[in-house]
Amino acid sequence: MRLLSPAPSVLETTTVNYEERVSFVENILIDCLQRADRFWLLDGAMGTQLQKRGLPLGVQPETFNLTHPEVVTQVHREYLQAGSNILYANTFGANRLKLEGSGYSVEEVVAAGVRNALQAVKDEGRGTVFLDIGPTGKLLRPLGDLEFEDAVAVFGEMVHAGVMAGAEGILIETMSDIYEAKAALLAAKEHSDLPVFV
Repeated sequence: MRLLSPAPSVLETTTVNYEERVSFVENILIDCLQRADRFWLLDGAMGTQLQKRGLPLGVQPETFNLTHPEVVTQVHREYLQAGSNILYANTFGANRLKLEGSGYSVEEVVAAGVRNALQAVKDEGRGTVFLDIGPTGKLLRPLGDLEFEDAVAVFGEMVHAGVMAGAEGILIETMSDIYEAKAALLAAKEHSDLPVFV
């Protein structure tokens, strides 16, 4: 049973709905794990690709989802054309702690990031979009000042926005603190029933 009702995505047609796409993705992932002769290719770095295309140093790559969506979508298209099967939405640092002072909300940035990746999938006729969750940028207690429950809430906002935008899976990556990864995983499980990779 789906915990949230996602917004219609660019991939929805009269024959395939969101739940069917998620089930399809889950079956493919299970098949990949069970068969040694089958594998999927993931996309590559987004930030460096955006810097090559005009993202100024010091500007959050995730804000390009709103200010330059065509550039982000083109990067996704090129990864699909190069053979990638799974696209990570440009949402790695789209949490409220990192977006503070940017003028954008988590919901806006995450929705635009997922939408851009879904558009590339539609344009190329194949692919799957995962919400990409990176670290908060803060240290959790006892080394820092971020409470575990607050980290779960921060990640929960991202997951909620990603599900509502039509993400088909969740990736939790590049976390050096296993406790922070646990907070992200807990948020993913509390706010969705999508497949999760850590």
